[in-house]
Amino acid sequence: MTDLADFEAKLKLLNAAYIADLPDRLQQIEQEWGQWPLDAWDDERFQTLHRMVHSLTGSGKTFGFALLSEVARTLEEYLKSLAQAKSVPGEEQRKRIKILLENLHQAIRQG
Repeated sequence: MTDLADFEAKLKLLNAAYIADLPDRLQQIEQEWGQWPLDAWDDERFQTLHRMVHSLTGSGKTFGFALLSEVARTLEEYLKSLAQAKSVPGEEQRKRIKILLENLHQAIRQG
């Protein structure tokens, strides 16, 4: 196998592994969000959640999931706006985040 063919084969394997891992990554994000306290700002939980979403923002486009990157960036920016205010997400914010998480699922399905 030539170097180029070897590289392309490795790239395909990486891409397949990324795709296979997406549902688990999204489930982890949803679990982290589901544990968010209803009555207090949790900076540690925010940092974890933000890092997970930020990772999708960067990696999605790299692996050919431009829509996933866009939706993840929207969620990331929304989370940042909550963090700047150190505001406990209320009902409206929680609904918005739920919609964005659903949009992430849809972006994964669309590829």
